[in-house]
Amino acid sequence: MSTRPSGFEDRLKAALLARLPAETPAPAPARSLTRRYGIPLAVGIATAVVVAVMALPGSTRNGSLPSVGPTGSPSPSVADAPEIKKDPDGSLRFKVPEQGQVPALADRLKELGVQVALVPKRPLSECSSELYGGVAGFNPMDDPEAVIVQRGDDGLFLKVNAKTVPPGYALAFAWAEHYPLGDRGFSFNVVETAKVPSCTLDYSEGLEEALKARSEPPKDPGRTIEIPEPKLADLPEVVRSLREQGVSVALTELKPPSECTHLGRGYRGRQADPEAELTRGREEGTLRINSKTVPPGYTLVFKKPLSGSDPGATVGYGVQKTSEVTACEIDYPAGG
Repeated sequence: MSTRPSGFEDRLKAALLARLPAETPAPAPARSLTRRYGIPLAVGIATAVVVAVMALPGSTRNGSLPSVGPTGSPSPSVADAPEIKKDPDGSLRFKVPEQGQVPALADRLKELGVQVALVPKRPLSECSSELYGGVAGFNPMDDPEAVIVQRGDDGLFLKVNAKTVPPGYALAFAWAEHYPLGDRGFSFNVVETAKVPSCTLDYSEGLEEALKARSEPPKDPGRTIEIPEPKLADLPEVVRSLREQGVSVALTELKPPSECTHLGRGYRGRQADPEAELTRGREEGTLRINSKTVPPGYTLVFKKPLSGSDPGATVGYGVQKTSEVTACEIDYPAGG
């Protein structure tokens, strides 16, 4: 989970996967999650763990176009590319990469003659190219084989050939310029080569402040309290214990719109600094509470589900501006 309102990414991922065709014994075409619906594939892979600190290989800070094509490959990456298989018809297929595999995958695809671009994600002060232009818009109902994301027996994979990445187009990966700071997910699109942007916006919160802080001595976040995601039955004791330890913590009840009008505003979103995330990486499921994850002026809010919920159910949570905390919030159904 993240400091976003509880369940957002799970509901978004479920909604996307619901649009995919049902599984069959033989690999069946699937809709492209990124090109078709304009939603980053980061949902579901944003928590992939990369163990090295690196900047985008081959990128620049002056807005120049990342190298495209079989030459001008970026420097070696910190993670191996996923295995690339070649079909009898010449198509290349590989599993959806983890974030740390993207640079190496781009290298390997370029060696195989695929038009590829790594597009750096940057803060607003460094980038004005918010949207891709010239995105390929193939209708999978017209030609399912023209969709780059396919589904097989072992899950989703990418299939690259002259249909999915036609002449004049490039497979463009949006990649965090300042990794490990910034958006730790990635997305991809098939874009007209001439319209590949020099950069794309990184929407993670606090990126510019985190970049400035890199040149300063690190600040001690103070004592860190670690607790597992609480269950509903344990919530009163968890809240009591945290308050005794000096944590600003509150409990809000989720209610239907007929009983509550509060929308739940003022929550912190995805943080540019991984140390400022309430949960992160493999520690997902463990809350890390300190002055960076719950900074002054903010409150750790637990969301009590609707009455009648399973006492063993996991409770939602978020970090909200203290001035925005309310006794209840509108419950948004998973299907709504």
